[in-house]
Amino acid sequence: MIFKNSTKDPLLCRLKIFLLVALVFFVVSCDDTTTSSNNNQNNSTINNSSNNLNDAGTDLVNDAVDDGSTDSSDVTDTVETDTTDAAVENPVASLRVYPLDIWGRYLPEDKTSLNVEGDSNEISISKTSYYTVLLGGSGDFSVCLSSDDFHEICLDFNVDNAGVITGFDSENYEFHGVISGDSSSGEVPETILILGLPHRWFSSSGRAPRYNNYLTLLMDGEEAWSDVRESLESATQKILFTSWWWDSEFELTRDGINHIYLSDEERWDNTILGILENTSVTKRVMVGEFWGTHEIFDWITMDDELLSYAEAGEDNFEFMGQGNPVSDQFWFEIEPFDFISRVRNNMAGLNSVLTGTQEIYSEVPGKYVDFSDYPVGISFQIASWHQKFSVIDDALTYVGGMNVKGNDWDTSNHAVFDYYRMYFDSTESERLNVFRRESETDFPPRKDYILRIDGTAAVDTSDVFKKRWDYGLSEGFEFSENASSFTISEPGGADFGESTVQITTTMPPPFSENSILETWHNAISEAENYIFIEDQYFRIPYLLDLLIDRMNTIASLKLVVITMPINEWTDGGCYWTYETVRILKNAFPDRFFLYQLRSFDYVETWGWDETESRFADMYIHSKMLIVDDKFMSVGSCNKNNRGVIYEGEMNAAVLDPQWVKSQRQRIITNLTGDDSNEMNWIQSLENNAAMNDAVYRNWDDEGGDISLDGAPLPLMYTPEGFVYSLSFPDPSECLVEDIGPDLF
Repeated sequence: MIFKNSTKDPLLCRLKIFLLVALVFFVVSCDDTTTSSNNNQNNSTINNSSNNLNDAGTDLVNDAVDDGSTDSSDVTDTVETDTTDAAVENPVASLRVYPLDIWGRYLPEDKTSLNVEGDSNEISISKTSYYTVLLGGSGDFSVCLSSDDFHEICLDFNVDNAGVITGFDSENYEFHGVISGDSSSGEVPETILILGLPHRWFSSSGRAPRYNNYLTLLMDGEEAWSDVRESLESATQKILFTSWWWDSEFELTRDGINHIYLSDEERWDNTILGILENTSVTKRVMVGEFWGTHEIFDWITMDDELLSYAEAGEDNFEFMGQGNPVSDQFWFEIEPFDFISRVRNNMAGLNSVLTGTQEIYSEVPGKYVDFSDYPVGISFQIASWHQKFSVIDDALTYVGGMNVKGNDWDTSNHAVFDYYRMYFDSTESERLNVFRRESETDFPPRKDYILRIDGTAAVDTSDVFKKRWDYGLSEGFEFSENASSFTISEPGGADFGESTVQITTTMPPPFSENSILETWHNAISEAENYIFIEDQYFRIPYLLDLLIDRMNTIASLKLVVITMPINEWTDGGCYWTYETVRILKNAFPDRFFLYQLRSFDYVETWGWDETESRFADMYIHSKMLIVDDKFMSVGSCNKNNRGVIYEGEMNAAVLDPQWVKSQRQRIITNLTGDDSNEMNWIQSLENNAAMNDAVYRNWDDEGGDISLDGAPLPLMYTPEGFVYSLSFPDPSECLVEDIGPDLF
């Protein structure tokens, strides 16, 4: 930018230079890090990286239940001046800039900066809760607001000789919030500019992220359900619990070797219903129903023991079922939101400029969905409420993929023979047979996760439950006559931890939320090093083009996918799984890695080849996404179109590099059984799979049995960890190819 100065008098110029040098000397000699001079340049910047008066706006704007907002009409008096440039003596115009995020909250103070440049050399910026920019001359200017992990915005504007500010054309910032208007306060003409920055990772359309949470990733059923049990038994106010499936006899904890010998009556106290029966707080339970609400198949996902409490009333145990009625054909897109309404909810004192609406649409493109897109050509209801989460006292929440169902339990050892993974009513003899390796278990090894969140994010899971619950009350769902509404309390006290979490959902109409899709879209768009997926399904054509574009843009980006083999005869998603893998393998043969998980054991039999292998394919029920050791999304949503479009889902999105990296390390160590090659863990996975593939072939070459004559098992027959290569044939091998991408 060319520096412009209208002064012509040489004596006056020399006088100004003398005063300027004196001013600089004075500033340098003072021990005041909050003051700087920019009057010898035509730009001014404030970067607040050295202070933390308002971490994430939490001192100014408290998070509220629905959208992280509260009334901040007097917010300008709550923070004293923080940083000030040298003053402009005779400003012709003033610009008041509110640095907000897209949810209408103040940006994190210590990570945000404002820069103003222009034709005039007289620019000063002072900072309270907002920025005050004083402009000493007319001309063309630009203002840039940036904050870590947010998308920057830079807008041009003009100041005329009367101090009137015009401009702020936001045409290139359609996903940002931009509000401007005149203020009548003060002698100097003042313009108010409210800027809302969208987050690089979190969903703009979703709930506001919550700061200062404490996170614990619970791996597999043994660790997860024992933690849940302890929290349920410690509840003092209320319990909210929702699942896709409900089995009252599901045992949260299993009692060591004694588990074999316990009777059903003795085992009951370990079950989900037995534990809830022994708590005195009010319990509210929602379970998904198939084929709409209270239709033909609503009985499949629940049992008589649970329904007996639903029917009783006045027992501190309330229940409602809910179906997902989505079907037919429809146009899908993420619903826009009104940025002005969000700001108004947070900052009522700015109502003079908060008029009208500013609808912001999602970057995710819309698409046509057709439930009849399969050979029969008749649409039908296949949607469900698939969310699996619980909330304890509005301060602790569990978000994951595990159902209250018999097979949703395993240890992280994933043993082939495990008498824990048996039907509730299995006999002592049947469990002993498994213990002796004489019989197989009822359920295969299973991989899954639940995220425990201590902190304010629990308010948002409570809010999701409340929206569903109150809808059931208003619609007169079955058993609603014995159910009651409830309030949500913000957890008080000190910060719980340091992690930032956004509770994201897929919620079909009438709720219409799709923040999971938006966070995944953002995460793929931000990926630089790797994308790690561990999931029950890998067929999400909705995001495939975006993924391919990103991998083409970032030549070093790697994609690691762990999923399950497909049954070509019975799996309706066979074609789109095979086609997705075919496209990625052809495009990125050296950067796309595909694996499956297996458990291994062996047994001693009789005869010539007395040692037999026992390989068990692990049921991967995980819904895990990790990007660049920065971002994690975990919960109930699978990597398929239905999960992000219309299925009722909930995931927790986490942005915390230190925490995410440590959890990724733990996951990989569990899968490979080795943490020695952490610096190149993707290569470690590849090496582990290659070694285990060789072991599997060695057993296969021997017909699954070898003769050891009492010798230990040789290394060539001993796999390490659970990782094996996975490949799929051509999509034409699927029994039914003509099934649309949104059904399964």
